[in-house]
Amino acid sequence: MRMLKVVGMAMLVAAMVVGVAAVSFAATGVSSAVSVNASFSIPSWISLSVVGNGNVNFASITGPGTYNGSNSTQLRVLSTANWSISSSILWTSSTMPAGASQATVEKDLQRTFDKTSGTYGAQNVNVSYKLGLTADDMGTLPQGDYSVVVQYTATTN
Repeated sequence: MRMLKVVGMAMLVAAMVVGVAAVSFAATGVSSAVSVNASFSIPSWISLSVVGNGNVNFASITGPGTYNGSNSTQLRVLSTANWSISSSILWTSSTMPAGASQATVEKDLQRTFDKTSGTYGAQNVNVSYKLGLTADDMGTLPQGDYSVVVQYTATTN
């Protein structure tokens, strides 16, 4: 009988434990939350592209004077940092008549930027063109066709 009493008590305790567990799982509105840190780093990055008017023409050069380019160029800078922009003439890709002065073209082909620097994000830069020639400049530029390639470079600061 003693054994039956011990088994009966054990079953009663087990039933109570299961009942308490069932009640605690049946409760509504109970939640649990944890948090996780997600870390990342964005390095300095930059992209430069021509988005409008990649080619510029000038009227026939008939003598000394100022000649405006046929249109302006729109560049797009996309950067994760502050940036600046510059230009240079790629002489190895440009074609000019024999004897033409690169120094004259470099000096007289004016490129005017509406901005030469900016902050992170996407920004447009407009560049206009003028060719200002003096009488002395005309003496260094023989008759012929000129095709000058301008390279733009954007750099993060």
